Amino acid sequence: MQVCVRSYASIANLGPGFDVLALALSNPYDDVLVRLLPSGPDRVRFIGEYGRYLPSNFTETTIYPVVEEFRKLTGQSFYVDVVVKKGIKPASGLGSSGADAVAVAYALNKLLNTGLTETELIRVAALGEVVAAGSPHMDNVAASLLGGLVIINPVTGDVVRIEVPGNYWFVIVTVGSKASTGEMRRVIPRSVDLDSLRNNMSYVSMLVYSLITGDVGTLRKAIMGDAIIEPIRSKFYPHYNAVKEALLKAGAVAAALSGAGPSLFGVFTEEPREELLRKLLHEYGIRDYVLIISKPRNAGVHEIPCDALG
Repeated sequence: MQVCVRSYASIANLGPGFDVLALALSNPYDDVLVRLLPSGPDRVRFIGEYGRYLPSNFTETTIYPVVEEFRKLTGQSFYVDVVVKKGIKPASGLGSSGADAVAVAYALNKLLNTGLTETELIRVAALGEVVAAGSPHMDNVAASLLGGLVIINPVTGDVVRIEVPGNYWFVIVTVGSKASTGEMRRVIPRSVDLDSLRNNMSYVSMLVYSLITGDVGTLRKAIMGDAIIEPIRSKFYPHYNAVKEALLKAGAVAAALSGAGPSLFGVFTEEPREELLRKLLHEYGIRDYVLIISKPRNAGVHEIPCDALG
């Protein structure tokens, strides 16, 4: 009894939408095999380009809380053998941990016939984020599960999914790694002034509107208008200003941190020129980086043939 699934990277926040907005990408992605075992112990193996960055101890992974929750929900005593082919770089701000938690939740829901709803699967998958971030935030997991642009209420779990037009490209530039998502969450304020709140609320609304309608001018203002989170987090990344300027000079409509960083993303309305991007990054002094050119992904996690992990 086994299931193999593909789970996609995501960009959270998109500027002003801390913990409420996320967008699924068509690449990169993780391929995950989940197999039920009659006896223990649980096993996990990370392979692929970024497999070496993750722990081999099952209880230290974002997969463990998801499996434990399914044991509680079903009352069954089962064990799992999980193989994750990592295409999403961990600690890069692209929802790497959330993608794996979603993949395992989706697979176990099928293997165990639990019949969980999408909202319930988001809640279960978000438990895996406690390992990575210290709290069960739901934005990345919702995007990986559902695809498209998701708007989620982190208090109630209510979620709305919106199709993203196909005429956008997203360029992601990753320089280094963050210490941890949890650490980058601890640096943000626990309270904000009313004007900053109103600023971000209005720009979140404008961002959703402009992304759907193609209002490029408003999209630029909205993504780059965060008055609360990005001004603090950006100070932890020496490459922030250089990468942002390079993306904008290459033709990006807007640029901002992807999630908690260190990646930055740029939104383009025409296909980006990779050679120009690399030239500009070099001119701005960026040498060691990963460059990804992607499109929005309007479909979420799905089953694949298991030979994809061969």
